[in-house]
Amino acid sequence: MALSKPGDTIAMESPCYSGILQLARSLGLKVIELPTHPITGIEIDALKKVVSKINLCLLVPNFNTPLGSCMPDEHKKEVVALLAKHGVPLIEDDIYGDLYFGAQRPKCCKSFDTGGTVLWCSSISKTLAPGYRVGWIAPGKYKEQILKLKLVHAISSTTITQEAVANFLKTGRYENHLRKLRQTLQYNYQQYIDTIAEYFPEGTKTSRPQGGLALWVEFSKEINTTILFERALKQNISISPGRMFTLQNQFENCMRLSLGLPWSETLKQKLKLLGRLAGS
Repeated sequence: MALSKPGDTIAMESPCYSGILQLARSLGLKVIELPTHPITGIEIDALKKVVSKINLCLLVPNFNTPLGSCMPDEHKKEVVALLAKHGVPLIEDDIYGDLYFGAQRPKCCKSFDTGGTVLWCSSISKTLAPGYRVGWIAPGKYKEQILKLKLVHAISSTTITQEAVANFLKTGRYENHLRKLRQTLQYNYQQYIDTIAEYFPEGTKTSRPQGGLALWVEFSKEINTTILFERALKQNISISPGRMFTLQNQFENCMRLSLGLPWSETLKQKLKLLGRLAGS
């Protein structure tokens, strides 16, 4: 809202979190979906072709949903430089960056920002307490626009929840919590992968995220996941059909699964049932 007006054009990943797509459309923005590799993120050549036509860009460089891709540092650096050269602000949603499975946290695009053109955003909503709705932003040279907009829309923050989070962060226990959470998510991921490999239809493909909460599943072309969603829901199984994550007619044989549920025998049986439903 601070960076655009109705009719402006925004570039983002594809597939992309459905809430971002809905928000862009509600603001009257034209959306350009950039093809995205499930491991390395957006195709930079595709961004180069449209950069002169866009007013802003929104990316989730680290473990985005639904693919779980993570842009290499050299890609992040190149994207930041490319957008800055054309005067295009980058909104970086880094909400999953702390949920890495490897030895260290991946860098954010903001690390390569020398001109204040990257607005770095994050939150505890995916790591600690979704209901608190506490997040933060490093807005670069757009700070004044952000503050004015916040004043108009919120007047002030909900200080009691922010103080509770701040006090918890000061104890140092957040890092301990994150370590345990990352181990749990990586364990869940491996269980999902093993179960899908054993019980899903032949030819099923999955992403290989190195962090985050999402697993992207691609079936053969004849399986429509919107229909699968309706059938699964009758068995109290919820999936996110691939068509949710785009404004185009694509990804209809794909779905996203969440890695956030505690792994259990019940969950495994539900996944096995989902595999049977997909193959029948």
